[in-house]
Amino acid sequence: MDKVQLKEIAAGKAVAYLHGRLDVAVSSEIEDVLVQAIDSKNIKHLVLNMTDVEYMSSSGFRVMIAMLRKLKDLQGTLKICCVSPAVKRIFDVIELTTLFDMYDTEEAALGQ
Repeated sequence: MDKVQLKEIAAGKAVAYLHGRLDVAVSSEIEDVLVQAIDSKNIKHLVLNMTDVEYMSSSGFRVMIAMLRKLKDLQGTLKICCVSPAVKRIFDVIELTTLFDMYDTEEAALGQ
């Protein structure tokens, strides 16, 4: 799928690069790809790099919340980085910035 690419960083740790518009048309497909990767590759620590995300609907947020719950159940972590100002405003408006660990850079997210 071209909306998400997964790069394994170390055992149990990966970065998912998300692209384009995360809306109802693609969110379930993105969720399927991420869940399959978490399960098949035993990923417990996931960073979502959102550099190339131009828009996110409530469906996109639902996927992120689902990933957060799944990883917490595995005693893992979900971190989000490189969020554009436009998408960050959506996080702020729906008051989800405190729910997620958010970082300005991928390096910062991986270093924590």
